[in-house]
Amino acid sequence: MRRLFFAAGAAILAGCGGGSAGSSSENPSPGGGTVGQFGPIETRGQVNGTPIVRDLGAISTIALAGTLTEATYRPQGMPDNETAIVIGNVKRLDLVMETGEKITSWNPGVPANSQYFLLPKWSLDGQKLYFLTSLGIYSTTVSDPATVTPVITAANVGRYAISPDGLQIAYTRIPTGETDGEVFVRAIAGGATKRITTNGDTDIAATWVDNERVVVYNQPAANPGQGGSNIIDVSTLASAQYTPFFNGLYPVGVSTEGRYAFNNLSTNPNNSVSITDLEGPPVLSENYLPPVLSGTILSASPSPDNSRWAVGFADRIFTTEIVPKTITDIVPETPGFYYGAAWQPPLPVTKFVGASSKLGSTSAGIIATSRTGPGRKGLASFVSWDAQTRSNSNVSDDATDLGSGAKSYVIEADRLTSLKYANRPLFNTVSTVSASGTANGAIVTIDAADGTVASIVVYQETRGAKPKIRREGDRKVIEGPIQSVWNAKGENLAPQGASRVTLPATGEPQIG
Repeated sequence: MRRLFFAAGAAILAGCGGGSAGSSSENPSPGGGTVGQFGPIETRGQVNGTPIVRDLGAISTIALAGTLTEATYRPQGMPDNETAIVIGNVKRLDLVMETGEKITSWNPGVPANSQYFLLPKWSLDGQKLYFLTSLGIYSTTVSDPATVTPVITAANVGRYAISPDGLQIAYTRIPTGETDGEVFVRAIAGGATKRITTNGDTDIAATWVDNERVVVYNQPAANPGQGGSNIIDVSTLASAQYTPFFNGLYPVGVSTEGRYAFNNLSTNPNNSVSITDLEGPPVLSENYLPPVLSGTILSASPSPDNSRWAVGFADRIFTTEIVPKTITDIVPETPGFYYGAAWQPPLPVTKFVGASSKLGSTSAGIIATSRTGPGRKGLASFVSWDAQTRSNSNVSDDATDLGSGAKSYVIEADRLTSLKYANRPLFNTVSTVSASGTANGAIVTIDAADGTVASIVVYQETRGAKPKIRREGDRKVIEGPIQSVWNAKGENLAPQGASRVTLPATGEPQIG
């Protein structure tokens, strides 16, 4: 696993401070308060002072304090590809970035005799994950990956596919009393099941080409060397031959706009894969990549910006261009047998503050960070805090920046009753203080390269004071009554508290 560390910017939540200028678009709200628009961040409520908007090159930040009733991320423009790629295998689900950086691993709670997780597929909002086990198809969620929900529970279930709108599932199953695979379709939420193949051949659900038609591979029992794929209309069962019609070949993924299908095989021994252009007529296909892959492709999932594929192969996971030219391997944490990969869709419109939000119904202030620059567009992190008296909350620049790209803020507030943050790509909530706690400040460090929250140092001081903070070369030293120290993974590095923490320009905070 490779990991790169970069210079970081810090934000300080403390018991005193001033204000700084910034630019935004704000309008009165008919429902009360003010609606503010800061790039992709929309807020509603009363803001104390002037919001601080900063462009730090690779990231941009918005910091503001006040009495907020809503704060929502609204994507703007084409997203980048900094989301999770999930890899299925016989032991767990591994989540990595395209660079190979390890995010986490999941071992969802399926029955003990079904401990493998194959052909993972994301929901459209990237918050739910489907996978195949020996007992059927299950789903789990980003917020609670230990808990599973059965989707298709039956013996002898095989390859499956989810329609582009996320509403239907086509799956392969050997019916009771039969010996060959057939294809069935059902609403993914449940309901009546429709059988779309009935024959003595082996049929496999490959992928959907749109919301009405699914590709089914057929292996004739009488002549198994003459197999090929057909496109079946789920409503009428009308069938049309898929191009290319080639023994063993079927599509394992379709690009976001529905134009390109990634096939598991090449029709030419001098290539490894083929792409079908579904836009026709005529429907055409072409072979790509040198013959370096021994076997068949198991899955291909388009990237958020639809420029690349995440490709699942039995002994490697790689990415390639939407019209393949090169292979870029994703480095897994450990060697293993892999069965499928899926690229998480971009974060959709997401409420971080307000009713049914990620970080709380109300807020005394936020720090939101987005990725910026050529080819970079997406939310990186979101921090929200609440206080005993929201109207006293205030935010200002801090003078102890560590250098280029570093950024610090000081936030005035009474006792903190909540301080939560969420990092890309999963945006799971990490809570650092309780409503009954005594903390009145925190230092929030933002990685200035990727925009994630690198650390949070929570402390308690008398009102109007903060710990001693000083620079020592390329690091920042904090001394005082520190209650806890949190890292980017949501781990508390000092659960018993500390009196001194060093924040290096790169890497994790150092206790003592």
